Amino acid sequence: MTARIALAGWFGAGNLGDELILRSLVEEVRRRSMTPVAVSVHAEHTERDHGIEAVEHRSPLQTPKLLRALRSVDAVAVAGGLIQSETSPWNLPFHTSRIWAAKITRRPVVGVGLGVGRVPGAAGRALAVRSLRQVGSLSVRDSDSQRRLQNWGCKHAAIGVDPALGLRPEPVEADDTMCVILRPPNRRGLKTYAAKAASAWQHGLEKTAAAIDAVSAATGLTPRLMAFEARFDEELHAALADRLTVACETVTPRLDNVLAEVGRSRLVVTMRYHGAIAALLHQRPCVVLDYSPKMASLASEGGGWAPIIDPRHLDAGQLTNAASEALQSSAGASSTALQALRSRLAVNHDTLDSLLGRLR
Repeated sequence: MTARIALAGWFGAGNLGDELILRSLVEEVRRRSMTPVAVSVHAEHTERDHGIEAVEHRSPLQTPKLLRALRSVDAVAVAGGLIQSETSPWNLPFHTSRIWAAKITRRPVVGVGLGVGRVPGAAGRALAVRSLRQVGSLSVRDSDSQRRLQNWGCKHAAIGVDPALGLRPEPVEADDTMCVILRPPNRRGLKTYAAKAASAWQHGLEKTAAAIDAVSAATGLTPRLMAFEARFDEELHAALADRLTVACETVTPRLDNVLAEVGRSRLVVTMRYHGAIAALLHQRPCVVLDYSPKMASLASEGGGWAPIIDPRHLDAGQLTNAASEALQSSAGASSTALQALRSRLAVNHDTLDSLLGRLR
């Protein structure tokens, strides 16, 4: 009988970055002749988009359903930027509850390319460490994630990489456009992310529009404003488009075409982590807007393949200089970075292979 592996993350919520992680993991699980089952906040969305079985878990009230579902699988793999409380104090307990559910049901659990961000407060860090000590084999997506865990007392994490770097998109020709991927800034607090995001992005739109106008004038590239999470990003991009003086296009890609849509552009400017991943997969020049520690980590770990800007201090001259630097950098820089980061996929694969060893 084929082993069934539950894949748990922030899946089904409409964030294309998380869906790219799931797509990659589904491929890897199937490559090992195992059957993937997703733990999703919207099971019907996941089943539709990925063609796999999914169990819904988006509130504590659904924990009994999750426990029943985990008893029907053989093991659990967790992935994504789960160990952080930058967006909400509920984020960490929600995601670690899946690890504890695996322990309750006595299912082996591994972590594949986990992201570890800011966790203020000793209680939150203690919860993260206690939870990850229940994980057998554990890989994290960058050295900063490993360093944070080691500082908190969790020593067994190996440095892997974000699973989406295992995807192999078809090559596309670049046109004279600039892919701009923005997102509402994080606002930590007791409100939901949706409630906080509704007003948070208003600050700084005028300066951002002026900066994009300047880059377009300097490079001749037409902006394409691309939403990686439609329910938040579309409204932001519409407001930004109203403030631009140059013609622009707004794009809401699907999971099936998001990598190609990013690859179509000659330059990528992104606040979204997987916007930078998509640029890297297509080896496109990229400017990374460092709203969160994971952005600078990705840009620097590949050998400094992309300029990094703090979006809180964005101005026209700074973004224009960064875009020029990216466009003039060695064509081999992103290729070298992609090769170096992909070499760490072997660490991720080892974590999945460890499940096979435990199930035999």
